[in-house]
Amino acid sequence: LQPLAASGKIILPYLPDYATNNAHMFYIVTHKFNERERIISELKKNDILSVFHYLSLHKSEFYKSYNPEVAASSLPMCDHYSDCLLRLPFYFELTDEDVIRICAIIVSLYQ
Repeated sequence: LQPLAASGKIILPYLPDYATNNAHMFYIVTHKFNERERIISELKKNDILSVFHYLSLHKSEFYKSYNPEVAASSLPMCDHYSDCLLRLPFYFELTDEDVIRICAIIVSLYQ
């Protein structure tokens, strides 16, 4: 997926030197909601499950009931990640061949 990231088509996880990673997921970030949905759909056609990560907290009914002033504000980056972050398969039994296949499908959608 590095060539897609290098060309600015997706964003890959970034870990600054001062941080650590508990390696609990691998994700990509697309630029638009419909890009993410297209990838999810194509992977699903190939029996590969990928999911979006989270919903913007400030838009949840629970949060709105306790924090109406924040819920009413615009948090565009929260919404962007809610719409564009995609968790890719990440589990112990995933083989190198599986990873290559998943990446090839994603790359094919940007050609």
